[in-house]
Amino acid sequence: MTVGQRVAGRYRLLRPLAAGGMGGVWLAHDEADDDLVALKKCAIPDGLTPDEQDLFRVWTVREARAFAVVGHPNVVRTLDVLPGEDTPWIVMEYVASRSLQQVIDESGPLPPARVAGVGLAVLEALLAVRRVGLLHLDVKPGNVLIADDGRVVLTDFGPAVTTEGVRALARAGIILGSPKYLAPERLFDGVALPESDLWSLGATLYHAVEGHPPFVRDSTAATLLAITEGPPEPPTRAGALEPVIAGLLRIDPADRLAPPAVEDGLRAVIRQPVERPALPAPKARVPQTRVPQPSVPQTRAPQPTAPQPTAPSPRVAPRHPRRLGHPRRPGHPRRPGQPRRPGRSRRRVAALAGALAVLVALITVFAVTRPGGESAAKPRVQVDVSDLPPPGFAWHTAPRLYRIALPQKWSVAKGVDSAFGPQGRPLLTVRAEPAPANAVAALTAQEAKVGLPGYRRIRIEQMSPNEAVFAGEAVWEFTYLQSSGAMRAMQLVIPEPSGDRVFILDWRAPRDQWARDLTILDQIVVTFRPLSDE
Repeated sequence: MTVGQRVAGRYRLLRPLAAGGMGGVWLAHDEADDDLVALKKCAIPDGLTPDEQDLFRVWTVREARAFAVVGHPNVVRTLDVLPGEDTPWIVMEYVASRSLQQVIDESGPLPPARVAGVGLAVLEALLAVRRVGLLHLDVKPGNVLIADDGRVVLTDFGPAVTTEGVRALARAGIILGSPKYLAPERLFDGVALPESDLWSLGATLYHAVEGHPPFVRDSTAATLLAITEGPPEPPTRAGALEPVIAGLLRIDPADRLAPPAVEDGLRAVIRQPVERPALPAPKARVPQTRVPQPSVPQTRAPQPTAPQPTAPSPRVAPRHPRRLGHPRRPGHPRRPGQPRRPGRSRRRVAALAGALAVLVALITVFAVTRPGGESAAKPRVQVDVSDLPPPGFAWHTAPRLYRIALPQKWSVAKGVDSAFGPQGRPLLTVRAEPAPANAVAALTAQEAKVGLPGYRRIRIEQMSPNEAVFAGEAVWEFTYLQSSGAMRAMQLVIPEPSGDRVFILDWRAPRDQWARDLTILDQIVVTFRPLSDE
């Protein structure tokens, strides 16, 4: 990537903002909206097989779109996802800021009250993410931004933020995250829970108040092994924050502090008066190093309802299938902090040590091929339309044409040819046409006749392998203006298996809602099936 390069015909790269194992982030100028955005080029971790790379590409696109539904002042907004030939670009809001890591590097360990304020804002962000059934899975000081206006923003979510994505990558032996902040259950069992993000929050608070992560070793392998051996050395600078940190860094997810207890503990630290020793009158005013004070909402976040094991939604995290350590007998709860018997823990350490022989990508992401792990399958989304539709959706059929699942609250006109979302937006239309000799050429010819005010092409091209979720042949994306405001559209060309005709799925939504509504489009398109295919 170079300064001045244009991405998707509208984003001009200005300067790099950050770099890491999961790709680089650039400040870019959105020439269409005349605004600044943060543009992330996703990277594929080293050491993956070609099949694993394909799997990683597909899930990166899907998970980024899933995260666009989150709207919260402490969470960076995802504005768009741009599939590329190799890996996608993710367009995010630009927040003028320094990361918490930069603040620590410049100022050293921070006072417990300030760390508690940052932690409370991050907790609010994680609860907002949890309420829509997602996870972050890469909470660390480098991904916590302290904005110039004082706002605390959680950014740079991992490539897998749904339980579906985590499982798909784990089956291929891929565990993603920053080793120094990775929860033990992700190492032991390859699973991710809401409590996994709480562990990472605890590790981040420890780092901020102590000036270093809780588990610091000479190598990544040694760090991971240290995590399996028990809690870290107690912090020496945390003061009243120490019980919160200790409660978050418990090995067993079931033993960790619940969000309400974390919130109460953090607020108590913030309210605690600061003791200042008596000092003689200064001879001269000494300037103090200033760390931005986070702006934290004062309303108490509601505690999310615990997901049920049989819940049908793929967005809801299941209960942990295997607890770490020995099971507790009914009526004999383990006291917090009680030492464990070493048997099973040592066996897990031995198994982990074997896996570390194939550890790769040691900066901010690593991939572990666990013994006996399944090999990655070809990354195609398989949907059995004979099953029930996705939760909140209903089947609709156009006789002798196709069947498709649409949101239950949508209204349908002309059979199923047109479907309208709330207040008429977003809008989906489906039409069948004779199969063209070249789908891209056909779309280009249609573009010449479009005649829409303010029309601007984003792309007309063959579908990328990264967009396997769509299972289409070609795509046309563009923006235009109408009386209600700026709009964005996508036309997908999906061939009939016989090859005689194609179906055009035309999707339109207000441009400022585009990224959020793409998750609905994903659900719709993967359920689409020509009836001649039955």
